[in-house]
Amino acid sequence: MKKAINLLMLLLLYVVAASAQKYDVKCLRGDSVAVYDVVETIRSEDTYYSKGEKLMFYLHDGEQVEAVDKFYDKGVIDTGGSIGYAVILRDGKKYCTLSENLVFSKDNPEGVEDKVLTKSDELAHTIQGRIFYSIIPYIIIALLFLGVMVLNILAMRSNKIRSIAVIAIPVCIMLGTLIEIWAYSVLGSDCFWWCDKNRYGFFGSLLRIIPFGLIVFYQVMSIKFYEPVILGEAFDGDVQDGISVKPALISMLAAFPVLIASALICDFLDLGGWIETLLILVSFLLALGIGVFLSFKRNIELMKSKKLGILLTLFTIVYILGCIVAVWGLIVVIFKLIIQILIVGGIICFVLYAMPAPSSGGGGGTTYRTVYYDEDNKAHDSAYACDKANEEIAKREAGKHN
Repeated sequence: MKKAINLLMLLLLYVVAASAQKYDVKCLRGDSVAVYDVVETIRSEDTYYSKGEKLMFYLHDGEQVEAVDKFYDKGVIDTGGSIGYAVILRDGKKYCTLSENLVFSKDNPEGVEDKVLTKSDELAHTIQGRIFYSIIPYIIIALLFLGVMVLNILAMRSNKIRSIAVIAIPVCIMLGTLIEIWAYSVLGSDCFWWCDKNRYGFFGSLLRIIPFGLIVFYQVMSIKFYEPVILGEAFDGDVQDGISVKPALISMLAAFPVLIASALICDFLDLGGWIETLLILVSFLLALGIGVFLSFKRNIELMKSKKLGILLTLFTIVYILGCIVAVWGLIVVIFKLIIQILIVGGIICFVLYAMPAPSSGGGGGTTYRTVYYDEDNKAHDSAYACDKANEEIAKREAGKHN
């Protein structure tokens, strides 16, 4: 019997080993990555994994591991995304580690397909991925907007600095904005990894979100702070006399809903081929172009120069795109941070509200309970029991009248 069990265990280990694939450790941040125990659950012949709380050991850059599966750790209540973990083997036991720190090894036999890493994991190890998974680009963005703030203050005190700030401020804003757009185009919402509560916990994320929110606020307001610099003392703060942003913003926000609506209409009318493509393209360009044209026209009138009006409008378009990315990112990270607390708080309030009042008993303290009285003035412990008693009373009264 013992030999049969040992044989079965060896067979199972062989099956697991046969399905394992080799991966090289390549840490995104630092030179080591934590490895945790893993909880394995089998339901309906399917295996489910979850991350354990116990830190087992560390893997270092250049090490090689075998991985057999992948899962997403979502926590108890988490509507704010999830992190991928690879199930790895070490000395015949299973553990888990962040899959983003692994790359598919060249030592795998030819024809073996990677079944663990996603495109997001692979992207993290490209040149662009490594750039935006480091903190450096985000520090550069913060420094650029800090520079804009300093130039705005100094420009209002010195005409010499003001002449420099007229060019330097939009250049700094555009550089910061272009880095934001580039980061989002590469990583999507993952570019806000540096304030993700799944990685850094509630307080760690909060400490990052506060300065992020301040920078986003200043980024949104930066064009208003720039108006006195470029327009000089003649500018009195009137929105109508400032840089035209609103028409272009409305068009840019409306363009994609119009695109989707046009596609749905074409599908409903059963239009296809070049007619569908033309109608969708025209509707998109019209929705986008009307507002941009209005901003362009007003900016030419403001600057009294077609060339400066074009440059100013191009600047506002980049500025708007950056603000959309930054505001959207702030909303995402705040939602991730607070939604779990709101849900847990709601559950706790519901439980406290729904709990029956404690009845009096021994122990020395005075307690109170709610008493419900029916039509016969008899006491009941719950509203349900009282209602049922009233129903019986009503039936009894109805029988008497009949």
